[in-house]
This record gives sequence, structure tokens and C-alpha cells, in this order.
Amino acid sequence: MPLAFLLFTAKLLLTLRAFTSEASTIPEVQVPSRGSALPSAPVLRSEGRGQPTGIRRRNRSRGAFATEMTFFGGKLEVTLKLQPVRLVGQGIDLITRAYDGMIPGPTIDVLPGDRLLIDLRNELEIPIGSDATNRYHHPNSTNLHVHGLHVSPLAPADDVFGISLRPGDSNEYEYLLLPDHSPGTYWAHPHHHGSVVMQAGAGAASALLVRDPPGFLSPQLDAMEERVLVLQNLPLALLQKAAATSGDELFRSVFTDDIWLVNGAPEPVLSVQSMVWYRLRLIMAGVASWLNLDFGGCEVVLLAKDGIYINDFPRSINRVSLPPGGRADIVLRCHESEDGTPADHTVTSMPSPVNGSAKAFVGSLFAIRSAKTQAPQIDSPVPLLPWRPSRRPTYLQDLQGDLTNPDCSCKTPLGVGGNTRWIDGHLFQGAKRYLHQWPRDAVAERSLSGLDKHSFHQHTWPYQLQETPAGSDPYFKAGDWHDTYQNVFASQARVRFSTVDYSGPEVVHCHALAHSDSGMIGAEIVVGRGQSACACDLLGEATPVVEVLLSDQPSSTLSVAAFTSCLLMLGLAAATFCQVARAARNGVSSEACYTVLPA
Repeated sequence: MPLAFLLFTAKLLLTLRAFTSEASTIPEVQVPSRGSALPSAPVLRSEGRGQPTGIRRRNRSRGAFATEMTFFGGKLEVTLKLQPVRLVGQGIDLITRAYDGMIPGPTIDVLPGDRLLIDLRNELEIPIGSDATNRYHHPNSTNLHVHGLHVSPLAPADDVFGISLRPGDSNEYEYLLLPDHSPGTYWAHPHHHGSVVMQAGAGAASALLVRDPPGFLSPQLDAMEERVLVLQNLPLALLQKAAATSGDELFRSVFTDDIWLVNGAPEPVLSVQSMVWYRLRLIMAGVASWLNLDFGGCEVVLLAKDGIYINDFPRSINRVSLPPGGRADIVLRCHESEDGTPADHTVTSMPSPVNGSAKAFVGSLFAIRSAKTQAPQIDSPVPLLPWRPSRRPTYLQDLQGDLTNPDCSCKTPLGVGGNTRWIDGHLFQGAKRYLHQWPRDAVAERSLSGLDKHSFHQHTWPYQLQETPAGSDPYFKAGDWHDTYQNVFASQARVRFSTVDYSGPEVVHCHALAHSDSGMIGAEIVVGRGQSACACDLLGEATPVVEVLLSDQPSSTLSVAAFTSCLLMLGLAAATFCQVARAARNGVSSEACYTVLPA
């Protein structure tokens, strides 16, 4: 027997022995076998449904106020523990990081207007790992991002650059959802720059749902059964590279094949009643490859993207296009076999239809088993009735058309120029090295490029497509809203968003997590008012503006700073009143070219 082979075998046995010894102290999770029933994560649900309350909103076109009924007032307190966990199953034996010792983590379920308190506890251990910028580092440091929620970007809310938890640290996040926050499908994951691949890309993720208030949906949609599907992949070669680069001593795997899990199971089976409509909430919590989902013989209709309902439901689609970080709510029904026996419809991700574009995963992900049940059978297929939200929050008001003029327009190229990881011509240089500055309460327009190779994610403020992209894919239409967007048919897009409700940092990045950890992430800022506060390609501190940047969330106690801020705002209001009065006396009109959205 060759000496080299003996040495290799001895080294492998030593590695397995060390792996087994360390793994014995780490909680073990048994991964379901391939083809098992689709599991569901535990649900942490807001207890209070709140009381109906009137909210006054201005109609932009008519200037009148209308009172809308909404619900608010609930509270949900959640503890999330980032812990080491060992996954064991057929062809799977690895140690990774997860929330509460499970993959995916528990589902968080709230209502518009709720107060969400998340006590994040970092239960990882040292080493901290090497310091670095724009490469993998600090594998055991963490924080939290509520992906897609329109909440404050400042601490104690969604501050991904300012909050960092080392092993043993904890932090209580407080998110105050607006009373008219868009109901939809969102998710939560770690967002510490340099360790996102090692954590979110290796299993640490939770679904986050904002439920539909009573009476919001049509009776038909409200009556549908729904399923939440968290789609995750663990690309082992990439994870091992990230572990070696960052000095990580935790992550390891006996096997080398990439892993795809749906609700923590490989290729599970979702059982449905034949020819009955179901709502599926799809969350793409993968690392890099996008999903081009084909649902076999099932009929698929689009309901929402990235947590925001479309305007033209029911919209029939051929495929579901999910970039890393993207979500889709679909309505689906499947038939049984011609002889009346159950039919299995394999849900498969197909190759990218465009050569040279972003790589799509190719393979089966789960199956839908459609069968007749003991329940009363449907004599004829039930058609879907048209529906659209009767009201939308201010941050989702329609921004299309020539009547809406942007107050600030900037370009954001992705991977264009001398480095394929550049965003707006730069790698990440720090939390206060801003790419762009946007005025608050304004219509902002962004021209994106490089979207055929990168998925663009924007925190806090979702954006609206202004044109239907090339490619004739019904999944994308002008007027649709996204917070994570990629389109292999069209590398460019013009989008608009409303910088309402909050001031503070805006984080933008490619949601291919390896790209983001490598520097394809940038800080922008929403601050000031008026067109003079618009500044593009501004790599530096924000230009001076008359603005006080305090937390957008009310504290439980009044602070001296808040009191001082109130005095300052009263002084500014008085000065503004005097200025307007003086202008009126002198016959001077105020500036009319600046478009201000209703507060």
C-alpha cells in the first residue's frame, strides 16, 4: 500500500476524531431524510391584535384628507440565540451557526403597528478572528437585519453598521412598525460586515411575517391555506474558504457536496388537495446563486414580491425569479394524475436563460404532492378574483409617470469599472463614507446597472420599477415594488422610492453574500430637506444641513436631547413662519419645483 495513501488515511482519521470530539459538546439536529414531509418552523406570534384606529392621510392628487382604519398596538418579545449547531443527515454532517439551534430559526409573526422587541444573544465562543476590511473576518461577531421591513435605520432598530456583538454579548432591538406598514413576507438574518457568509450563508435565518389585518385581503385570499418556505443553500467550498480566511475554528463538514434545504429539509414534499388554491410564501435565504423556479404542472399566479402586493392580481407567471434575499408570495393549484391517483409536481430551479449572466442553481428543491382528500370535492375549478390593496402606506405611493418629478436622481452601477465588486465605483470604505445623499420626504430616483450579474438590495426604503424590463417576463412589470432586484434579461433599471418616515443611513449592497463581504456594500444617507440636500457620488461626510439626527423611534422616557431638539424645531418653525409671512407681504411665492410627499 503506497505510503502517501496511508498518510492521507491517518490524517483523515485524526480529523474525524477531532470533529467527533468537538461535535459531542454541540447540540445536534437530525436533518429529515430526502422526500420527507415539509417541516414547519415554530412560530413566535404577536399576542395583541390591537384596536381599530383612524389614520389621516392626504390624497396627493386632491389635497384632501381621508380617514383610514387600521390596527395597531400589539407587542412581541423574542429572544434569538445565535448558537453553534451540528446538522446530521443523509450525506450531511457539519457544524455551523443557527438561531435557537435550528435551521431555519423560528418564524416571527407580527401585525402592522406592533412593537417588536428582539433580544439577540451571541452564544458563540472566541476566537474573535482577524481584523480586516472587505474580506472574511470576525466569524463570531454578529448583529441583526430585518430584511425588507420599513423601520428606522437607527439604533435600537435596524442599525447594521453601528451594532456589533462579540461572543457573549447581547442587544435588545426595538422595531416600531408603522400602523399602516405593508403586510407581507420578510426575513431576519445576521448582517455583520465580513461574517455574513459564515452566518446568514450557513443557516442563520428566520422568516419574519407581517400579517394581514382583519378585512385587508379579499375573502377568497383570506380563506386560503398558506405555507412558509425558507429556501437555504450551504455552499460548502465557499464556507470552508471563508472559515480559513477569517480564522474560524467552528465551521467544518465531513462531506463536500453543496446542500440545499427547504425549511431545513432536503427535497421535502408539500401535500395539497388537488385543484385547490394555496398561498406559498417563498423566502430565498441562499448565498449566491439565484433561483429560476418552475412548478411543473401546477398553475402559478403572482400575488406579491418582497413583501409588497402587486396591483394586477391575479397575474399568471411561468417562472418565479428569486435572487438571493428576494421573496415571492404566489397562489398555486395543482392537479392529480389522470387516473385520479396522487401526482408529484417537482419544483425545479432551471438554468439561467441568458449566457454570461448571474449563475442560477440547477436542480430540484421540493415536490408538491396533489391528491384528492376526504374533504368535499370541488365540482369545477374556482377562478381567482381580481384584488389589489385598497390602501397603501405613504412609502408605497405610486411614483410612476410624468406628474411625479424626482427631487434627487443618482446612478448606482454594480460591478462596473475596474473591479467586479464595486458599487458606484467603490469598495466599502466605512459606515460614514457615503455614496449618495438623499433629501428626506422626497421622490428619489436611482439608475441601476449591472443587474444581470448582481442582486441589488436597499435597506429601509423599497423602490418601484419605472419601466417594464426587457425580456417579456411577466414576473416583472412597471409599477412593481422590490427591495432586492436582479434580472438577467435587463442589466439596467430606473427605480424610484420615497424617503419618508425616517432619516439616517441607507445601506445598499449586492445580496450575493460573498460579494457583499468582499466590499460590494455601501452607505448612503437620508438627511436634510430640499433639492440642496441632494448629492450624488459623494464619498465622504454628508454636506452640512439643518437637520437633527435623533432616533426615529420614540423612547419610553424623555431625554434632554429630545427636549433640546423640540426647542430647536419650534425655533425653526417660528423662523419659517416669519419667512413665509414676509414673503407673502412682499408678493414672493415659495419654491414650487420641490415635490414633497405627504407626511
